[in-house]
Amino acid sequence: MQSYYKAAERAFDRRMPDLVNPSVRAIMTEAEKDPDLFWSKEAEKVHWFRHWDRVLESNIPDFKWFVGGTTNLSYNCLDRHVAGGWGDHRALIAENELGQKRVYTYRELFEQVKGVAASLKGIGVGRGDRVAIYMPTMPEAIISMLAATRIGAVHLVVFAGFGVGALADRIKMAGARVLLTADITWRRGSPVPILGIAREVVRDPSSPVKKVVVLRRLPESPRLQPDSEISWEEFLESGKGSPSDVERMEANDPAFILPTSGTTAKPKLVVHVHGGYQVWIRSAGEWIFGLTPQDVWWSTSDIGWIVGHSYIVYAPLLFGSTTIAYEGALDHPGPDTFYRVVEQNRVTGVFTSPTAVRLLMRYGSEPAKRFNLGTAQRVFSAGEVLNPPAWAWFQKEVFGDRIPVIDHMWQTETGGPIFGNPYGIGLLRIKPGSACLPLPGVSAEIRNQDGSVAGKSEKGIVVLTRPFPGMTPTIWADHARYIKEYWERSRGSSSRGTPATSMRTDTSGSAADLTR
Repeated sequence: MQSYYKAAERAFDRRMPDLVNPSVRAIMTEAEKDPDLFWSKEAEKVHWFRHWDRVLESNIPDFKWFVGGTTNLSYNCLDRHVAGGWGDHRALIAENELGQKRVYTYRELFEQVKGVAASLKGIGVGRGDRVAIYMPTMPEAIISMLAATRIGAVHLVVFAGFGVGALADRIKMAGARVLLTADITWRRGSPVPILGIAREVVRDPSSPVKKVVVLRRLPESPRLQPDSEISWEEFLESGKGSPSDVERMEANDPAFILPTSGTTAKPKLVVHVHGGYQVWIRSAGEWIFGLTPQDVWWSTSDIGWIVGHSYIVYAPLLFGSTTIAYEGALDHPGPDTFYRVVEQNRVTGVFTSPTAVRLLMRYGSEPAKRFNLGTAQRVFSAGEVLNPPAWAWFQKEVFGDRIPVIDHMWQTETGGPIFGNPYGIGLLRIKPGSACLPLPGVSAEIRNQDGSVAGKSEKGIVVLTRPFPGMTPTIWADHARYIKEYWERSRGSSSRGTPATSMRTDTSGSAADLTR
């Protein structure tokens, strides 16, 4: 049995020929040699109603991928699987802290999405309209996301832990006319009211919201306000007789907007589109995570973040996998919750955060030893650096050195991973604390504040030197800010490319930690 921990302890050779195995090197070389041909092949792995005219149209800082092609993100997640005979396969397993569990096959999820899509149309939502979703990680929220993209609406998911100010700012910036919310969310076994927060936002005369749809989870929930609110049941009833046909979206039409998780005073609403975004998260899902239709995949994130969008909802469904959505804390009702979910659902792949690993670490490894984690084949982590002590504990104490625990790096603006150990196409030696290689098609440098390239083991700013399909093309309703925040700040000397083709990310990196 291979010991990944011992492999990681060995001297880590930074030389590319020794580090990268032939299968990974071949893909990286192909992407570098002929990017248009490479991305054409990757794009063919999802369904297109109309083939694109051009792979990339670039006039930096403006760029478009798969120009003229028409597709639909929701269609590729559901319709094509049902049409292909995969309808009886489990699509979604939803659990919460109370032990409540709901399971949907692809056919059942498809029917639910069509119903909500028709209901959105029934209350006047159409192509290009923004729909705000202020709900916890629960089936109705996921169904609403898929329904919005199905009809060409643009969804804005707001983390259900945010208060009045954050919700109001995001809704106003997006211009959302419809808000889908719930009366409560669960936190450590207690109901936390969120409807009151939504109501305070909507009461503001400057709010663009005209209709609020409320999913009532508790019998004692407040009565609905007849002038602006309808129940989830009324909402579904309004959809009867309305069409739910899938919209054929040009590749560069927006699928959703999502605020960055940074701490700046004014959030940036990042845009991701139907074409490039789904191609990228599908490719990264194959290269990094090794996703397959047979996987039971659990991303422990929240749908309010990009990880939840990409690897709770869209990418697993693009592959026909079974995805798990968990509402609540990983250590409630007890420190064994995480391990119980893995065992009971026979989870094959886990995506979690360093914060979650350190939370579980507080309780020691004894809770893990009470469960059979044998179905797990690999574990991934992102969010911040998975520090070596936490990595070693998870690798050795929890999983017995049996499977790899793999770190990687990305952010809201990139849609999916940009640096990682490519488990799906050839696992490399693991270096704890390292995000490893740039993925195929990602050209990156680490630069100093003055724009010069950082030296070996120096910290600096991660700069992407050319577009790739997952890269956000703009900030919603503020393209000037997009150019200023990302492109103009990256100007400086460079050993490759020119300053005009460099996009600076919001994440600081280290040349040592991004070893390649």
